[in-house]
Amino acid sequence: MGNVFFFGWEADFIVWIQSFSNGFMTALAKVLELCGGEYVLIFVLGLLYWCIDKKLGRRASLAMTGSMLFGTLVKGFTLRRRPYMDNDKIMCIAPPNSDADIMSVQEQGYSFTSLHSSMSAATYGTIAVSAKKKITVVICIILPFLIGLSRIYLGVHYPTDVLFGWALGIICISGLGWVESKFGYKIGFLLPLVIGISGFFFCSETEFYTGYGVALGLLLGFIYEEKHVNFEYCKKWWTYILRPVGGVTVFVILTSLLKLPLHFIALGETSAAALAYRLFRYTISTFVMIGIYPKVFGLCKNKF
Repeated sequence: MGNVFFFGWEADFIVWIQSFSNGFMTALAKVLELCGGEYVLIFVLGLLYWCIDKKLGRRASLAMTGSMLFGTLVKGFTLRRRPYMDNDKIMCIAPPNSDADIMSVQEQGYSFTSLHSSMSAATYGTIAVSAKKKITVVICIILPFLIGLSRIYLGVHYPTDVLFGWALGIICISGLGWVESKFGYKIGFLLPLVIGISGFFFCSETEFYTGYGVALGLLLGFIYEEKHVNFEYCKKWWTYILRPVGGVTVFVILTSLLKLPLHFIALGETSAAALAYRLFRYTISTFVMIGIYPKVFGLCKNKF
């Protein structure tokens, strides 16, 4: 199941970088993996949107979700197997799905392109473009670079997966950023959502339905917040922690609660019904986080 294609130097590079494997390197790679994962990125986007600059938060969210949607479309089209599945010398240090068979393509997903690389490049890259302090720019450039390298070290991506991921993130920053600046954020989000419709005909990966749900939830949430909430910023230092942490908590609780019905219904995770429900679950969870959750800020005025 899936396709096998790679340059010879790619497997050699993975074997070389894994030759430095030790406890510290693996722990560092897993921390970097978290920095490019959904919860940390939600925290970062929440920090931008709820605490610093709404427009910047929306722009970074657009670039991130665009890179996720387009990346999953590429995955669904190329169907590239992960490096360790077809190279005996490559170790799988940390599989994408630790609870499943590491050799199951269906459970572990496809390799090309690296969503950690594309989403981190899009998110942190948007900050780098807008940042005024050089240290912020440097951190936001180095972090996606290290996140990409960590994916190679862990054995779950080829170097070209990561390179394309970085490129896709940069393209989304500039391309979707231009659309957003010319036509507004609504058209900016509608563009990947409309293009993403094609994925319903050939993408069976859960990541596509997650990404589409998040993108749709963000768009609906931003529209609702703008019309019915319009929260205010609070410059007290603790809000820079509480607001993003609260948002991540709301998202985690909702996605977990909405997942409970699946435990009582015999649906395969990749069945049409399960995938449709996954899209619904992530749309609702993201909408509540972006559109409804900020109402709490007004109830706790000057404190939250």
